[in-house]
Amino acid sequence: MSDQNRFANLLKAAQQQPEIETPVPFEPLSDVQTSEHPDTQAPKQPDISTSKAKSSSSDYKRTTVYLTQELHRRLKRASLDEGMEMSDIAESAIAAWLEEHSDV
Repeated sequence: MSDQNRFANLLKAAQQQPEIETPVPFEPLSDVQTSEHPDTQAPKQPDISTSKAKSSSSDYKRTTVYLTQELHRRLKRASLDEGMEMSDIAESAIAAWLEEHSDV
């Protein structure tokens, strides 16, 4: 098969392919009614206004910790439920542990 025929076949196949639609960007609904029942309320969203400030602040040091998948899932859920960042919960827990073990 010549290169010209192969190109013609590829072009023909490409022209027969259905076009892929571009996804429509998600826009949150502003008129959604919420229930006042505590079991059906949406979880609070963590305050992320300090996230960027932490990454650029000399008062904070980024670190890595390894958690089991189950503990990470629980921390993430607590973060959403409490409306706190996971790093704030971890910092609070570490500070409490250090206070309890202050002789270390």
